[in-house]
Amino acid sequence: MRLSLTNILGVLFSVGILVFGVTEITSVTNVLSSIPFLSQYTFLNLPSLFIVMGGILNAVFITYQPKYVGQAFAGLFYLFSQAKTSSKTLESDLGEMLVWNDQIKNNRVTALSKLEDEHVGEVSGYLFSLMSTNYSSEDIKSFGANHIEEQYFRQLVVVDVLRAMGAAAPSFGMFGTLFGLIVMLGQLENPSGMGPGLAAALITTLYGISLARFIFYPVAEKIKNVAQLNRFREYFILEGILLINDKKSSFYIQDKLSTYLRRDFKNKQVAD
Repeated sequence: MRLSLTNILGVLFSVGILVFGVTEITSVTNVLSSIPFLSQYTFLNLPSLFIVMGGILNAVFITYQPKYVGQAFAGLFYLFSQAKTSSKTLESDLGEMLVWNDQIKNNRVTALSKLEDEHVGEVSGYLFSLMSTNYSSEDIKSFGANHIEEQYFRQLVVVDVLRAMGAAAPSFGMFGTLFGLIVMLGQLENPSGMGPGLAAALITTLYGISLARFIFYPVAEKIKNVAQLNRFREYFILEGILLINDKKSSFYIQDKLSTYLRRDFKNKQVAD
């Protein structure tokens, strides 16, 4: 193992945020309290948020590589998105593979070179590159499956990071709550001064639970579902390209790949 400067900086930054939040709640520093508009919002407590986010970042920077932490935060933008893979996508892929089959039968070398260039960065482009080097179908299946599983594994690491964030959030919410209670207990002789400490204690717990249950866990499950759908689609494409490489007819390819599609679509094909 070797030291990672990025991990060290991430841990130091996260600890700095957490400590700053603690010093603000305990009134050791009063940087945020001097900002007038912050006191106008009942549910906005930046010191509490700093404690929770600092703890979350510290936990994941220690456990995971920084690139996966960055991808996890980028994955938060998927909260209101939808997966690209659907029954219509697979239907479109099937039609496209039938076109590929005709092109490759007419001129294999030219068609493979063109298709490889058109699909750079996609699993189909990688499979076309294997076909152009005249690998056997068994080799293409093995290499293609490894390629698909490797991409799927990387996405699952991001899911693990988000789940770790979700697990850490309530814990550090309670961590901040303890400091809020300490502040409150220090004001027993001054009942009017107990309010800020109690508010900080409760809202830190609220932030931790809210971030875990409304953001981190749902996004983790969404990314996992999207990854599973993409994996299914890539195996669908792999199966089609293997059939093309085996020089199967378009009718055979259509019938074989239709078994991957929704039943209502297959029934529609029969009716047509």
